[in-house]
Amino acid sequence: MRDSSLEGRRALVTGAGAGIGRACAKALAAQGATVVSTDINLETAQETCDQIRALGGTAEAFALDVADNAAWESVLASVRSRHGGVTVLVNNAALKASVAGDGALLDTPVNVWDRVIAANLRGPMLGARHVLPDMVAAGNGSIVMMSSTAALHSVAGFATAYSSAKAGMIGLMRTVAATYGTQGVRCNAVAPGVIMVGDDTESQEAFRKSSGGLVQRPGQPEDIAETVAFVSSDAGSYINGQVLVVDGGLTAHMPGLSQGSNA
Repeated sequence: MRDSSLEGRRALVTGAGAGIGRACAKALAAQGATVVSTDINLETAQETCDQIRALGGTAEAFALDVADNAAWESVLASVRSRHGGVTVLVNNAALKASVAGDGALLDTPVNVWDRVIAANLRGPMLGARHVLPDMVAAGNGSIVMMSSTAALHSVAGFATAYSSAKAGMIGLMRTVAATYGTQGVRCNAVAPGVIMVGDDTESQEAFRKSSGGLVQRPGQPEDIAETVAFVSSDAGSYINGQVLVVDGGLTAHMPGLSQGSNA
């Protein structure tokens, strides 16, 4: 049975200040990785770092605007000097459609499109571009693109730029996997479904009903984090160029046509 340990790996997680990013950083640290916790908000990145250290892990926090090429250069120069080259990258940071005002194509200003694409597609491209030389030199590495089920199906009138960027991440992932897989670098995408933070019983019950009863609960950040830790380890070494959908089965059926559905 292959080892799922990440001892000796240096894992950089973007958007690690909360939610899925924080859960990924903690899961990677629990498997032995030295974690570089980055977020556009240094305070939340540091909170994640502190939580990892309290559990006995090793972590360091940095502020990082993923759309800023110079910021990537600065952070990675510091990481290399203190810890060595990054061998696991989790491109998780994202600008949410609801925050950006990203709606239907005709209702979404071009500057909103540009902001969403910058954070959600340019950022992951820059991350991969900056860590690949160290991974190629080491002869191994894992890059995880945090895509979304929004890349696989759409919601009419909502998240045009976000869905496009998340689909673009899948294309980027496949080209990286195909180009650098022969040099020991794997690249995969994880596509989360509905993920909720906290215990909102009313929202969870509404979600269960809307799924036609197939999915009994929304996902938790830890559901995604465990998948990321697995695919980043040697236990996932035969997985490359793939989209791992982690949605409880939501995209496997059509709720409105399912038996017993209330949708």
